[in-house]
Amino acid sequence: MVGNRRWQILALMTMAVVGVAFGIWVLRAGFVTLGCFCMAVFLWRAQQFAVWFIASAKAPSDVSAPLTSTGQRILLSVICLLGASVCALGIYLWRLYPEDWQVGLVFILFGLLVLAPVTLKEIQLRRKARASIRVQTTN
Repeated sequence: MVGNRRWQILALMTMAVVGVAFGIWVLRAGFVTLGCFCMAVFLWRAQQFAVWFIASAKAPSDVSAPLTSTGQRILLSVICLLGASVCALGIYLWRLYPEDWQVGLVFILFGLLVLAPVTLKEIQLRRKARASIRVQTTN
């Protein structure tokens, strides 16, 4: 039976394959530079995830240090703000040029590509923190 860690790596590999397919779609839509860049990034990540799947010891650990310094929190906030700005620009372009809705969709998806992992990681950290608080209060 495949462990939980292997399922996570398989999910990452699946997302990388979807990203490559998205890059091909963008390339065929006429955005050659953007499509090539997207395919290159996702192929690179797919290769890295495949190595992690085959040799699990090379994958980073599940436990990561929480954001403790103010500089780290500010940097994360700025990155999230930029991701949200890219999404907003995509919505604006989609609304402004409805005949070229693909351009807006590309911006929205790239913005979500930044926001989704950060949001998921934040949810996981908060759940772990809540669980540790519950354990401490019951003892």
